Amino acid sequence: MVSKYALYLESGPQRKSTLVHVVDLLGCAWFAPTTDEALSAAPEEIGAYLRYLKRHGENVDPKAPIATRVAEHITKGDFLGHGSPQAVYAPDRKPVTPNELASYLRRLAWSRADLLGLVNAASAKALDAKPAKGRSLRDMLLHVLGAEAGYLASSLGAVKEVNAPINAAGRGELDVRIALQEARDAAIARLAKLTSAERAFVKEHPSGARTMRKTIRRMLEHEWEHRREIARRLGAEA
Repeated sequence: MVSKYALYLESGPQRKSTLVHVVDLLGCAWFAPTTDEALSAAPEEIGAYLRYLKRHGENVDPKAPIATRVAEHITKGDFLGHGSPQAVYAPDRKPVTPNELASYLRRLAWSRADLLGLVNAASAKALDAKPAKGRSLRDMLLHVLGAEAGYLASSLGAVKEVNAPINAAGRGELDVRIALQEARDAAIARLAKLTSAERAFVKEHPSGARTMRKTIRRMLEHEWEHRREIARRLGAEA
């Protein structure tokens, strides 16, 4: 049986840098230099995410044929193609159900554990090594860590328990890997306590609506993108 997925795209009007989101597979996203390349990559990218979910016991079939359609394509806004705050899609406005929340919290835990599994054994020298192109592993980890606070703040405001290890790592007082674990544990603990009103949170904003579903979506997507980048650099599987 063919598995069908709706794709939600963001790019400039010239369809260059493009980020694709598969909202039905919350956390699945990928970037390509052009929209055509992004669409061509869909079966491979979706398959990679399905294999990841399968490894963690979710009831998915990575071997099923994949069909896609473009459901929405946002081409007006700032920072499009790179996780624009203005890329808010119709499904992002739907309340997160209790069952969905439980599933997403499991994914948040798996995602962080898998990221740390890639880098926990790295020496300080390896973390700080500068590649010919791009950031060091440490800088990438600090980037992932810092995004945690921003995504949560967009719908919940500042979460002190999340921000504390992030700030400590930024000052060099806490190993970034320890901070990543502590921040994610605190984020999961806060999200697990969401009220029904918070699960349905939507607030209109000139730079793009803030919604709880988008908050969780971007937490998962952003880490997935960078975990795969780190895995490729290390010759490992994300």
